[in-house]
Amino acid sequence: MIASICSQLFDYAGNFLVPITLDSDLSHINRRVSRSATLDGGSIIVDNGYSASDATFTIVIRDIDNSTRLAIMAMIKRHSVLIISVKENIFSGVVETLTDTDMMKIKFLVYQQLNS
Repeated sequence: MIASICSQLFDYAGNFLVPITLDSDLSHINRRVSRSATLDGGSIIVDNGYSASDATFTIVIRDIDNSTRLAIMAMIKRHSVLIISVKENIFSGVVETLTDTDMMKIKFLVYQQLNS
C-alpha cells in the first residue's frame, strides 16, 4: 500500500509517497465509549459518539532509500502539522514519535479527518 505524507504548509521538500507495510495500523473508527459496573451486578454504558481525532496511526515504512529517510525526518522536525493520505481517507495531525531502526515507524496522532 502507498501512503502520502506531506506538510500542511507549502514546502518543496515536504511531500512523499512511501510504501507502507501490512504491519501499519491505520484503524480510525473508535467510539468514545465507557462501561461502569453497577451495584446490582449490571453495567452502564456511556456512548459519546465517534471522532476521528481519537485515532492514533502506526505507519511502518520499509524499503526506502537513505536520502528519502533523511528527508522525511527533516520534514517532521520542520513542520508540526502533517497531512497523511491512506486508503481513501485524508487526515491532518502530528507525529508523536519516529523510530528509525531497520524500518521507519511513525506514530501519528490524528487531529481531524479532512475528507469526511
